Amino acid sequence: MLQEWIDFFKESYFMLIYVVAFILSIGTYKKYFDTALRYFPIIIAYTFFNELLGYFIRFKETFAFSSEEQFANDIIYNIYYVIFFGYFFFVYWNLVANKNFKRWIRWLAYIGILAFIINSFFYNPLTTSLFYAISIASWFLLSCIIIYLYNLPDWKWGRDKYNLMTWISVGLVVFFFLFPILYLIGFLKYEIWEQYHLRTVLRILIIVMYGFFCIGFVISRRRAFR
Repeated sequence: MLQEWIDFFKESYFMLIYVVAFILSIGTYKKYFDTALRYFPIIIAYTFFNELLGYFIRFKETFAFSSEEQFANDIIYNIYYVIFFGYFFFVYWNLVANKNFKRWIRWLAYIGILAFIINSFFYNPLTTSLFYAISIASWFLLSCIIIYLYNLPDWKWGRDKYNLMTWISVGLVVFFFLFPILYLIGFLKYEIWEQYHLRTVLRILIIVMYGFFCIGFVISRRRAFR
């Protein structure tokens, strides 16, 4: 049993940042409990347990929803990404005041959902990752962040460094700027994925993204949220 946990932490060391981020998100919840981020701790917890479930399905032969191990692994991640992107589309839609830009975000969300539906016609979502749709949704999320930042009136570092959304946005941009490229390489050019250890690069990006989230939880102020 001890060896199993040792193997788990060796393989999934990056998951510790989820735990740290969740603890900080709960400890600082009063800073944003009535904002568009009020469900963020749930998303962090969901991410952690989804990764945990994915690990056991991938590495434990006796731990699977069906006789096909890959079935359970791909479907849980496909569902996860629909919820994850849907949540952040909702967050940025709420934070942008301009009606025209809100409409843009709404259409990006609709097209993102449509991409998952169309991708499902070509790849079975029960047995295969919808990597094209996930990549498209990633670029759409980056577009939403750009729209949000563009609509921030009178942005100043001295003030907005205390805005939790600044750190959330920076973390998301750092991760999702490279994630779609790495993700597509992993599925379309697996030999490059293995040769250049891109799995490790992806995990480092996860740590960096959640590191920015953690900084935001610690230094943000309620009055600076916008």
